[in-house]
Amino acid sequence: MTFSSNPLVDETFMAPAHHLLAHYVRNRRKQNTGLSDERFLTWGVMRALDADESGRAFLQARADQAESLPRSTWFDAFKSKRRLEMLTEVATKSYQYFDRELGDRDWLAEFEELNDHPVWAVDGHQIAHATHSERDGKGRYVASGMIYGLCLHRGLMRPLARFQGDAKRRHEWPVFKENWQRWLQGEPRQLMPIIVADPAYVNNLYWVLEKIHRHAMIITREKENMEPMIYGPCGFDPDDPINRGVVSDDHAGYSNAALRRIHYRDPATGKDLVFITTCNHLRPGLIALLYFLRWKIEKAYDVFKNRLGVTKAWGTGDTAALMQAHFVALLHNLLTVLLARLEHTGLSETKVIDRQKKRRDKLPPDKQVPAQNNVRYAFALTCQFIRTVRNALRYKIPWEDAYPLFKLRMESYL
Repeated sequence: MTFSSNPLVDETFMAPAHHLLAHYVRNRRKQNTGLSDERFLTWGVMRALDADESGRAFLQARADQAESLPRSTWFDAFKSKRRLEMLTEVATKSYQYFDRELGDRDWLAEFEELNDHPVWAVDGHQIAHATHSERDGKGRYVASGMIYGLCLHRGLMRPLARFQGDAKRRHEWPVFKENWQRWLQGEPRQLMPIIVADPAYVNNLYWVLEKIHRHAMIITREKENMEPMIYGPCGFDPDDPINRGVVSDDHAGYSNAALRRIHYRDPATGKDLVFITTCNHLRPGLIALLYFLRWKIEKAYDVFKNRLGVTKAWGTGDTAALMQAHFVALLHNLLTVLLARLEHTGLSETKVIDRQKKRRDKLPPDKQVPAQNNVRYAFALTCQFIRTVRNALRYKIPWEDAYPLFKLRMESYL
């Protein structure tokens, strides 16, 4: 990033998405008036960033800044299948583009055995229904639910599919099964994907067959009502620091399939956890680490809700829901890329890194987990960083003035 020409922050923040839209998207429609695709893309990201309580409030804020748009034009855009196709294409290509740009910012760089495996934490996320949403047969509103994936290499987010909303209720699992293989098409890494999910995604025979067909491997938790038969140990090196906390690593049989079963006792808390997986080539401590990193998707949802204020559906129907999910994920990824670019200029989230180090140093050596200490960059976007970006874009601040603000807010808490 260079500041010699002193551009505005908003000119550089949206530049990657606009570049992809202009040069790599087939569903783009060129128009110079009204709500162009470029304007729709920018406004959708800003709608997610500005934390306005409603779509009308967002449009008023735009109008008060001399950027007015008819209300019907904005809301009708969220019913457009063509615009959804355009946005989906931008989001998909942006993930691939950002993955390359963040090449040296890999959460899992210390673990060479994961270099060529896509590793995705997957979970559902619910927000309040839209104002005009339908009620179900019992007269109740249904929250809008979307499945997302978080890349555990780069921290990038991608929506997968909607599983409920507008009077319809579905469990995450069948929706995930219907969509995940299409969702992972074009994944840049060469080896089999690893999916890390909570016990809602337990289906032992399904995952064994997926591995046999070389589609994907699973890491999840054993359910309390599962009664395995232990066949024998897999064997692991207890002296490997990565395996600290591993009690046992066994082959286990369940009602309809055999999996690897890892009993882990968290050194910091003493809590016992049991993981099941079809990954047979990874060290057991690394299996435990990847499951612990699954919680980072929960942290991302907390950012969506409490730091970005995205708590309610913007419209009704699957088209509007998917557009909103793409805009929120694209914003998350643009913020992640901006943070990485700032790091290349010498800035970093010093306050977060120092706090993590202090928390770790308080633990006695026998309660520390070396595997967790080897994970870099895996922290949530902070309130101060998000506010600084929001203010820089809202008030059209040039980089010459914004850079010292980023330095101040990233180095220490208010």
